[in-house]
Amino acid sequence: MKRVIAILLSAFMAAALCSCSPTNTETMSNAQKALEEGDFENAAALYQAAIDEGKQLQACYRGKGIALMGRMEYENAVEAFNKALESATFIEEKIYRDGMEDDIRRYLASCYIHNGEPQQAILVYNALIEKNDSVISLYTERGTAKAAAGDLEGAKADFDKAINMDRGNYALILNIAQTLEQYGGRSIGEGYLAGAGSVEGLDPVLRGRILYFMKDYQGALDLLGQYAEADESAAMIVCRSYLALGDTEAAKGVIDSFGDKVENSVELLDLLGSIFMKQGKYAEAAEVYERAVNAAKESGDLQVTLYNRIVAYEYAGNFEKARELLTNYLQQYSGDEDAKRELRFLKTR
Repeated sequence: MKRVIAILLSAFMAAALCSCSPTNTETMSNAQKALEEGDFENAAALYQAAIDEGKQLQACYRGKGIALMGRMEYENAVEAFNKALESATFIEEKIYRDGMEDDIRRYLASCYIHNGEPQQAILVYNALIEKNDSVISLYTERGTAKAAAGDLEGAKADFDKAINMDRGNYALILNIAQTLEQYGGRSIGEGYLAGAGSVEGLDPVLRGRILYFMKDYQGALDLLGQYAEADESAAMIVCRSYLALGDTEAAKGVIDSFGDKVENSVELLDLLGSIFMKQGKYAEAAEVYERAVNAAKESGDLQVTLYNRIVAYEYAGNFEKARELLTNYLQQYSGDEDAKRELRFLKTR
């Protein structure tokens, strides 16, 4: 099942903007803390309670919208962000000026994309770019909206603009290529990256990521094999390259070389779980994902790991456990329609 994750601009940005005001209530502070910890269910409820208190409505509706995005409730998040735009007081306008409003509009546009309304997102980005045409990320975001709307030619024009504004930024180019791949424009991304793997002075890990995207898995292995034992980022690419070549044992060996350090890395544990899944060792995968969940609790970034754990239990034939975990998952990510369909299926098992 394809997982669709809302990429938030930054939960910490929410705290930073809101904390500028001298009138923060205890409820708002608790809401911000829950948001930073990735507890979107509690954050949404606390922001609503703060709204009911009637103070800093723009900031509170904004925070609620971000929490609802985290819950994948994009339609409700759109409503919250629109209310935020309508709710600015004179004091808030003086404190935040245009910064808060522009930030809200970018969240709003992201929600439109996730909610299947990319044309609405394009209109938002058009207004933002008309206001300030020097922000590179606005072009990449509008390009993403155009790609989501099926306008790959228009998306390429925006991506070209962004690339020309920051020439030689191959991390940016790779991110653009990965976005294009999501929307059927892989060939455009490959065109951007042709020859990039041999650019002199490029960070080895970035070069390896580019080689991996270009499906030069052996090239990525040859480049990064020497770094894999000491550099987790390099190890991830090496592991994925081995997996792409069908060598699950070699991939597992790279992870094993990290020893006890693996237990503190959500990424390595997630990858180890995927190795066991590919090997058909579903019970072992479920156990690894349990460890990954414990590690992920420290970072607040739980969604993918939680869902991977559910899938592992399902494949292991433990449908009762999978149902229980999926029910709990939907309490936090209540807008995940794929998960709702999966739960209906599990209830038949």
